[in-house]
Amino acid sequence: MEKFNYELLQSYQSFNTIEEMDQAVRGFLYKHKEELSEGTISVLTQIWRHSVKVIGVSFARNDYLAEQANVSRRTVIRALNVLMEKGLIKKIPTARKTGKQGVNILIIQPFDTIEALKNTMSHHDDTPEVTANKTENKQSSLCEKRSIKPYNVKELEEPTADQLDVSFLPESIPQEFVIAAKPFFNAIGIYELWKRVLLVYRKMKLKKDLEAVIDRVIYAFKQTVFAKKRGKINSTIEGYFYTILYSELIVEKRREMKHDYYDFLASV
Repeated sequence: MEKFNYELLQSYQSFNTIEEMDQAVRGFLYKHKEELSEGTISVLTQIWRHSVKVIGVSFARNDYLAEQANVSRRTVIRALNVLMEKGLIKKIPTARKTGKQGVNILIIQPFDTIEALKNTMSHHDDTPEVTANKTENKQSSLCEKRSIKPYNVKELEEPTADQLDVSFLPESIPQEFVIAAKPFFNAIGIYELWKRVLLVYRKMKLKKDLEAVIDRVIYAFKQTVFAKKRGKINSTIEGYFYTILYSELIVEKRREMKHDYYDFLASV
């Protein structure tokens, strides 16, 4: 077993971007969702949500996954076995400094996107239908061609960015943040703000999971909205939010550093 550390986590990063990871998980669910229990889907959702700091890699313990997914520890173990069997999750055991078994690293594996799966499925539907009376079908087909207006893709009206609701957002964005932001922003606006959250979080290199500081993220968001309503934002709202959130999370970082310092003194 390998010794657990941040460098080890980074070496197992399985995607370049969060969007790539989201597409892989969605593709997996598109193909296998009907075969999965609700408990397995809940566990997968939590692994997915905790694989952002190092994209595609989670080190959440089974007990924590059980608590967050509101299932039993046994359900988590069964879910992991199912997800590993179907090829979405790879588990790497680690060891502590003492040599005892540490946490398991859970790595989300690349998977076909929904678009790729649809294309694969469509190739199997190209066989022409065999009928007993070819003349009758040919005449019927000619009549249909004269009466039916050709389908024109350009006639479809695609929704604008302003019309996209929160259902279009990646599931990796916590619901707490979506609920707080959706009265003020559409899907694109929320997505852009969440990108700033990830930038600040990665820059801070906190030991805590992002979920553990989501209350500070939402507080920074509310302060941003309040400032916007008072006309106090002269820059972009994304830039202002970034600055406020940075000031919030730097406090968390200092707390961690102070805690580590006292731990060091205690060990001397």
